[in-house]
Amino acid sequence: MHRKIFLIVSLSFLLPFAIPTEASTELHQMNDGKPVQVHIIEQALDRSHDEHQPQLSSAKVEWFGESKTEAGPTLLELPLRRGLSNNNPEFLTIAAFVDHDDVFPDSLLDWNCGERAYDADSFNHNGTDYNGVQFPWLTMANDGMVVIAAADGEIIEIHDGEPDKNCSFDSSAEANRVILKHDDGTITIYAHMKTGSVTPRKVGDWVEQGDYLGVMGSSGLSTGPHLHLGVQDLSNNLFDPYAGNCNTLNDDSFWAEQEAYHEKRILSLDTHSAQPEYPPCPQSEVPHFSNLYEPEDAVYPSVTVRDFEGTDEIQVELRDPSNGAVFASSYSDNTLDFAPSVSVVWGLQSSEPMQEGKYSWRATYNGQTVEHSFYVGDGPDPAPETNPANNAFTGLWYDPALDGEGFNIVTAEGSTIVYFYGSDNRGNRVWLISDPIPGEIKAGIPIETLMFESTGGVFTSPVQSSRGLSAWGTLNLLFSSCEDGQSSLNGADGAKLSRIIKLAGVSGASCVDGDVPADSGWAGLWYDPAKDGEGYNLIVAPAGRILYYYGFKANGLRLWLISDVIAETLDIGKTIEVTMFEATEGTFSTPVPSGESLIVWGSAKITVIDCNHVTIVVEGMDGSKTSNTVRLAGIIGLSCSD
Repeated sequence: MHRKIFLIVSLSFLLPFAIPTEASTELHQMNDGKPVQVHIIEQALDRSHDEHQPQLSSAKVEWFGESKTEAGPTLLELPLRRGLSNNNPEFLTIAAFVDHDDVFPDSLLDWNCGERAYDADSFNHNGTDYNGVQFPWLTMANDGMVVIAAADGEIIEIHDGEPDKNCSFDSSAEANRVILKHDDGTITIYAHMKTGSVTPRKVGDWVEQGDYLGVMGSSGLSTGPHLHLGVQDLSNNLFDPYAGNCNTLNDDSFWAEQEAYHEKRILSLDTHSAQPEYPPCPQSEVPHFSNLYEPEDAVYPSVTVRDFEGTDEIQVELRDPSNGAVFASSYSDNTLDFAPSVSVVWGLQSSEPMQEGKYSWRATYNGQTVEHSFYVGDGPDPAPETNPANNAFTGLWYDPALDGEGFNIVTAEGSTIVYFYGSDNRGNRVWLISDPIPGEIKAGIPIETLMFESTGGVFTSPVQSSRGLSAWGTLNLLFSSCEDGQSSLNGADGAKLSRIIKLAGVSGASCVDGDVPADSGWAGLWYDPAKDGEGYNLIVAPAGRILYYYGFKANGLRLWLISDVIAETLDIGKTIEVTMFEATEGTFSTPVPSGESLIVWGSAKITVIDCNHVTIVVEGMDGSKTSNTVRLAGIIGLSCSD
């Protein structure tokens, strides 16, 4: 069971503070600078697999000592990543560890000889419980905490379909879960996931470290969104992945990099228009976020920190538009022993209308300082609403020294989207997609954008893109001409600097010579809304047409396919069939030349319905799929006519 014990202190007054009329560098500490709300998560309880422990029939695995495998223990990475909706500086806390004290109830011992664990009348906690931060139910609703594989492994159990908003003990409740078996004989259990979010992969499939497994939820014996990570062997012998003096189960750490017992960090820094609301479980919290105020408004700034002890202190201050400090305070609580997460809200009301401009809300905790900006009066200048002025760089780009990988660039109305297709550092296929790049791309002007990686799905059932994408790193582009440029990728697979040249431009682009084919308007990005998480890129170049597919293989590994050059012209009602090729070798640092690494995967049939609808049927090594695609992004300057 997962129980959250909240202490909420709500005071009905607002703290007055005066905004200086002239620039001030003095720190104005108010006499009654106390918070109006304190929200404390003291602990989280779950029973997950304590009563529903998987009874796996297998020979006992002697894990430590002389019989340990030569490869050593599987090393784990964090089993969670932030979803695309989660923008907090840090995104999780650990509520409880394995209880190493055999006596129960109320007799606790964690791996570090503390008491960050729990038990009940009939069990000791047998895993690690991870929580979200300030608003866990709202985070769950927005897929803000994505569960991923902590290590490579084979799926040996999957369960989904259970209610995911449980709030009390229910001995009959089962958790949505995935269980992986690793090469060393251990298994990892990922429990309490959100209904309908569990990976579409099947028992027997192999997943890689970091692959999508689901979304943090509150299914099973649970009273709030969290992830229970359990580690054991096939004979149900329990392990604690954390190495410490009081770990009675194993000597070695299972973590590639083990965190400290206390990770004192700032989790979030926000401003609100009213005190955040915490309705009864399982209703979502109401944060009242705001970064824009009128001069007469009250402001409620907040800070949330991880691993707070009563002797700790959170220092905060507010700086006005002239950078003068107008409010300062601190929070500590000597009556509080420990809490995985503490959120503190201040209420501020000026005795006179606030000066208009940009304000800085700053918090310092354990030597870390984080700032958050908000505005009184007019907000920041809006981004210029300028569409890209040209499509000169749209097309296919590659580095001749790194043949076997490359970039697709699509300059659409309002933004440019960049795909990278290649291999990750393990030799498996990878494709990355950029944030939309606003405005015009010009030669000689550097561009930096975030790149996202696909992390989950299968050929027949891709994972929704908001769940299946994770932040990979950054891409820097600098073009010297329509035909030449350089790229720099820096992210999860390393760093790569490439001199790129245009392999194929799109007919009709501003620097592509020749007549514009009648079907050039169908160039661009296409996807099936029922299969969000994958898609197609259609290039109409002077030499012909090229189709890319970005998605997943039948076993869940990433897949990108490239077609043979299509000589026929696309036309409404006409079906064109083309051979599709798959890249099979290479790594991020050393790709294999494309001519040596491409094999025949199958075929694609392309049928144009109208300007905004194309049916694509791909059939090959991973099965058959019909995609009723709609236009995601067309090429600026090109259009089609029905």
